Amino acid sequence: MAAANESRVLRFFGVEPAEVEQAAAGLAGRCGLAHVESRAQGAETLLALTAPPRALHRAGERLRRAFAGGLYGAGGDTLADCTAQALVGRDRLLACADPEALALLASRLEGRPGISRVFDFGAGSCLDAALMAKVDARVSRAPAQDPLADKLCRMQAAVHLTHADLVAGVLVRDGDTLVLLARRKGCWVCSVPPEGSPALWLLDMIRRAAKRLPQAKGVRYCRAGRAHGAARRWRTRLLLALLLAAAVGLVLALQATGGDLSALPQLLRSLAGASQPPAHSGAIFL
Repeated sequence: MAAANESRVLRFFGVEPAEVEQAAAGLAGRCGLAHVESRAQGAETLLALTAPPRALHRAGERLRRAFAGGLYGAGGDTLADCTAQALVGRDRLLACADPEALALLASRLEGRPGISRVFDFGAGSCLDAALMAKVDARVSRAPAQDPLADKLCRMQAAVHLTHADLVAGVLVRDGDTLVLLARRKGCWVCSVPPEGSPALWLLDMIRRAAKRLPQAKGVRYCRAGRAHGAARRWRTRLLLALLLAAAVGLVLALQATGGDLSALPQLLRSLAGASQPPAHSGAIFL
């Protein structure tokens, strides 16, 4: 006797709905799915599958492999639930570099089982005035650049001073909001448009980072020190170019004077005199 059909809803975040639909359509015949339906809600996609239990399990495993980081839960799971579970299960300490990030995360993670063990809710980070003063001091020693580079520097300082595994931050700009997640080796940055949800994107970035999963498309990674390192490298290259030019000039001067640099002023005056055009030089051209 064939097993009765069951239904299951799979939840994706940061994945193009068309990619989910295409993958599910390809599994319909292969796994014996009776019904497939998807619905997009912003950056989240819900996929409803109907099939016998074994077929549902097989399809779910294939989709999990196809979307390693994008498939975050099933049924009534929320992104906040799964993010808290990832932090607690992997024992990843989370802190906030600014009150804006804390405002996005605190209300959504509060009350989750075990979350107070891995998230300080700002007490040891952005709400600690003494620690923030140390962060400001570190940032002030770096060369001032654009707001994003300064923010990245602040994020790295917060990682080192809080000793957290992950530090969240927010940078509000005209036209978008940047959500940032730093670790010791670098920082993930995601631009969220006005109609998007910065809180959900930040939760998803934290969940993926805690579980060591690839980040969503559109989330870029900046290695630690790269923002301000570019300015330092430019100054170093300029200094090296000046030193090289000075060395070449010295070699040419030694060759021209036979090794006697004291004769260099007289040589320069003679060259300057030789470069002056003779009187009535126009007559020569005529």
